[in-house]
Amino acid sequence: MKVTRRQLRHLIREALELDIVNQDTGEVFEFGEHGLSDHIPGEAWPDLQKRLGIQPVSTSEDGVYVSDEDYGKLDDEVRGKRFSRRRDREMKRMDIGNLQARLDQWIDDARSNYMGDNPGVDMQDVARDLAASAQYSFEPDEWAELMWDYEKDLEHGDYGSGEDLLLDIIADGLAG
Repeated sequence: MKVTRRQLRHLIREALELDIVNQDTGEVFEFGEHGLSDHIPGEAWPDLQKRLGIQPVSTSEDGVYVSDEDYGKLDDEVRGKRFSRRRDREMKRMDIGNLQARLDQWIDDARSNYMGDNPGVDMQDVARDLAASAQYSFEPDEWAELMWDYEKDLEHGDYGSGEDLLLDIIADGLAG
């Protein structure tokens, strides 16, 4: 009987699927392609076990049983770090300095692209309309953060909202 490369890969993946079970609560941490725990590859288990000093209490066909303390170490290492990384990415994405830098880059790109496509155009004639399209280059929560940042400056002008002020600043940058 000949086993194809694809069949061999499938057999190896199935062998590497593993359930780590908290012996106290019955909570399951699944490794492997079909695992629900963020798709942790099964081959990561031996390294995690060694590095975290996890000692299996027992092993059965249902999985590897570990103490509540060891299960907590595994959960903190895998899910905790992923949560922390996700939170850090989100904070960086919503940082007003980064959003402002992206807006400045959008203004530069939009001005040069529009002028490249329409040589000799007076940007003041189209700046406000073009500025209104800036919103679509940002996620809704990013755009709301930019508007909120400009709402702080509303007492210094005749603007009804932070969005009005933001659009005027974008239009000035496009015309300018």
